[in-house]
Amino acid sequence: MADLAGRLRARAVKVQAGSQEYNILPQAAEIELAKELNMPRREIQIAALESGIVPGRYLRNMGTVGAAGQLRLLNSTVAVVGCGGLGGLVVELLARMGVGRLVLIDSDVFEENNLNRQLLCTEADLGKPKVVAACERARAVNGAVEAYGHQARLAKENAPSLLQGADVVVDALDNLSGRFAVEEAARALHIPLVHGAIAGFLGQVLTVFPGDPGLVEIYGPPGTRERGVEVETGNPAATPALIASLEVQEVVKILTGVGQPLRRRLLYIDSARGEVYALKLGEPEGKNEPENKKGVSPQNSWPKAISFVGGSGSGKTTLIVKVIAELVRRGLRPAAVKHTQEEKELDTPGKDTWRFRQAGAEVAAFLTPSQAALFASLPEEVVASRLAAWFAEADVVLVEGWKRGPFPKIAVFRQEGPEFPGELPSDVIALVGDAAEARSKGLPGNLPIFGWTETKELCDFLLDAVRYRQE
Repeated sequence: MADLAGRLRARAVKVQAGSQEYNILPQAAEIELAKELNMPRREIQIAALESGIVPGRYLRNMGTVGAAGQLRLLNSTVAVVGCGGLGGLVVELLARMGVGRLVLIDSDVFEENNLNRQLLCTEADLGKPKVVAACERARAVNGAVEAYGHQARLAKENAPSLLQGADVVVDALDNLSGRFAVEEAARALHIPLVHGAIAGFLGQVLTVFPGDPGLVEIYGPPGTRERGVEVETGNPAATPALIASLEVQEVVKILTGVGQPLRRRLLYIDSARGEVYALKLGEPEGKNEPENKKGVSPQNSWPKAISFVGGSGSGKTTLIVKVIAELVRRGLRPAAVKHTQEEKELDTPGKDTWRFRQAGAEVAAFLTPSQAALFASLPEEVVASRLAAWFAEADVVLVEGWKRGPFPKIAVFRQEGPEFPGELPSDVIALVGDAAEARSKGLPGNLPIFGWTETKELCDFLLDAVRYRQE
């Protein structure tokens, strides 16, 4: 890898974009390196970004998603269900944005009536499977993208296997039974779903996270009808392009964490009138039910906190960062707390906020246009009791350290890493890292064990632990 980083630096060139200067890897150099090292171009692009070098094709992405966001896109997998009017352009734009893996699903072939609006359909392609054309187009647009096609009609029976491994699913279908099957599978796999639908000059977009009410609030219960009004109105060329672009924007927001997805908000567009509406939908399943109806006692109300405990340098911070990113990808709102045994001068004598507290203010706040900090002198036990109020909008609170805190704990061990500080807490519920090292410290052998790369599995476990997912 060090040799690859050196080769990348040797081929990088400096480019000025606005006020920012970037180290750029030209496409010709990227292709040359991939051939020299017999490596997929996607891996070359990832290595470049990890070395602070931007593949030239993504230069215009830097001002919005940035290098970190681009890296997330390249490491992501998106499933697109339907490769026609909506899906064809979705595939095109996802490939251009640099989403690393695309799973494309469609059972249909191109017909003459597709020529008016379906980007991938040409006169020479009539009779060609849509998914074949979609894979070819993705690879032609971006040679680093890995495109996998399935010429199949997605249904309840095959949806879970087809969507397994995706980070986001795009609904680009034209029938309700298929839409509900996609939604059901995405919910079971804990994958966000981006829904889009068109009819004439009308279009709508909605992002559905696991636990959200979803499509039933738009279409009613499954089985009430098969097709929408588009059967009568048809679809002119611009409408699918408009809605597909918005669907891709939702995918990018989910994967990169930039912006606010259309969660529980249906964006409804009437392009004939030039009117756009954001219609608020209901709360997630169970949120409006009394706690006792969900089998959760009042003292177990949200948010829940979980501590990550281990020695200094054990990898707790890096692990929590990965968990936060995965929870955000799932549409959740995590909060994070840093705990230390060392006394820190956070609010130093003489500062305005210090003077406020010396005068008797229980809490003082320091605010800027983009940040806020609260200062209070409180014992740990009081802080623990107030976390739920402080993070009322958070779904889960991740605490780094605080071995004595009143929360369930994840023990973090690294082989040949630092000694675990003191005795193991009795309320450890799982282990991340080196199992043998943990066992040598007396950790029970019946606890779940997660490797450093098993972030998704760890998040599933954490959400169960905080009772986020109700039976």
